[in-house]
Amino acid sequence: MAIKGVGIDIVSLSRFEKVLMKHGEKLLSKYFAEEEKRMSTSSLAARFAAKEAVKKALDTPSIPFRNIVISSPARQAKIVGYEVQGRVWVSISHEKDNAVAIAVWEVV
Repeated sequence: MAIKGVGIDIVSLSRFEKVLMKHGEKLLSKYFAEEEKRMSTSSLAARFAAKEAVKKALDTPSIPFRNIVISSPARQAKIVGYEVQGRVWVSISHEKDNAVAIAVWEVV
């Protein structure tokens, strides 16, 4: 197995909450799968960081955010509607006002 890509991202929880309050359902529909929309604000922010990390690891900015689904508990990313070789591993952490995520794309 080989590491093909790594991505990392950090999100301010307070900033994410302000954006969510302003854009509501429009933001949820653009960035999150149906099963993710019911999560808490901090979990959504963490999932957003994870999706950014996945896009960076795969080096494919064309994949829509809502097509990247982070499993719960967050360990892998599922890319809906796109064929990705190997697995994308994800780790998420929260601390005070920040959520951080790293994604590692592993190919056999």
